[in-house]
Amino acid sequence: MESSTECASHGWSIVTSAATNSQFAGALAGFVFTGIVVLFAMRGPRYTHTLAVLAPTFVMLGFDSYIFSHVTGSSGDDLCARVWTDGMFASGMLGVGAAGVVAGACWLLAAHMDNPEQPSSRKTGQESAATEAGSIDLPWLAAIIMYGVTVAIVLLLAMTADHYLRIVTRDDDSAWLLAIWSVPALVLIAMIVLALIRRRRGQLAEWRDGRGKVLWQRSLRFAVYGMLLYTVVTPVVAGLFASASDGWWEHPGPWTIVPTIGIELVVASALLIALVLAAPPMPVSRTSTGQQPPAVPTQPPRSQAPERPRPSCQSVSTAAEPVPEEGGTNAVTTEAESG
Repeated sequence: MESSTECASHGWSIVTSAATNSQFAGALAGFVFTGIVVLFAMRGPRYTHTLAVLAPTFVMLGFDSYIFSHVTGSSGDDLCARVWTDGMFASGMLGVGAAGVVAGACWLLAAHMDNPEQPSSRKTGQESAATEAGSIDLPWLAAIIMYGVTVAIVLLLAMTADHYLRIVTRDDDSAWLLAIWSVPALVLIAMIVLALIRRRRGQLAEWRDGRGKVLWQRSLRFAVYGMLLYTVVTPVVAGLFASASDGWWEHPGPWTIVPTIGIELVVASALLIALVLAAPPMPVSRTSTGQQPPAVPTQPPRSQAPERPRPSCQSVSTAAEPVPEEGGTNAVTTEAESG
C-alpha cells in the first residue's frame, strides 16, 4: 500500500499535499525575489526594513520548496513517522515564510503612506475630511491582515501537529493534544493584547514622535535574525532525522516527537509573534479616532503676509509734496519777501 494512503489522518495525508505545497512555496519565493530586485532601487528606512524581512523569507521559502519535494518523493515509504516528520518541518517553514511575505507587504504599505502629498492635490478642510472619510484606512487594513494571517497560520500549524501526533502515537486521546491546541489559544490572546496596546500607543504623542518605538525595533532584529537561524537549523535537523535508521522510526519516542512539534509549532509561533511586534508603526487616521482634520488657514502667516498699504490720503499728500532740500525752506521765504 502506498504511503499517501496508509499515512492519512482523518482522510488527509501530508504526502498527497506535499507537491502542491512545494509549488506554492516556490511561487512565493519567486515573487519575493522579484520584490527584492525592485526594492534595490528604492531608498529610505522603510524599504531597508522591507529588504531585511524579505531576504531571509526568500531563503526560507526556497529550502521549504525542496523539503516538500523530498516529502513528495517519499510516497513509497512505509514508515509514516519519518514522512510526517519531514512534512512537519516543511510546514513550519511554509507558515513562517508566508508570514514574512505579509510583514514585507505591511512595510511597503508604511512606505507608501510616508510619501508626501502632491502639491496639485491641495484641498480645503471640508474636501479633505470628505476624502479621508471615504478612502480606505491603510493602517487598519495592515493590522487586520497581519493579525488575521498570524492567527490563521498558527491554527493551520496546530492542525498539522495534531495529525502528526495521532499518526505517530496511534492515540486519539493523548494529553499532548491539549497542549498542542493551547498554543494557538495563547497566540490569539497575545494578538488581542498587542492590538489593544498598538491602538493605545498609536494615539500617544511620544509614540508618534519616535520615543516609544524601541520595542518594535528590537522585535524587528529578533524576527530577522530568528528567521535566518530558523532557515538554517530546520533543514539540518530534517536531514539528520531523515538519515536515521528504519529501526529508529518503527517506535519513535519523545526525543523525536517533542523536537519536531517544538520546531514546527512553538518556535514558529514565537517568530510569528515577533513579526507582529516588528510591524511598522503607522499613523492613526483621524477618522478612526473621531478627530476632524485641521481647517485650512484663510490668512497667510505673519512672516509671509504682505505689508499693509498706507491710507490713500497720506500716500497722495506724500507724493504731492516735494521733499525740501537742506535749507530749502529759508530760500523760498527769502524769495517771497523779496518779491
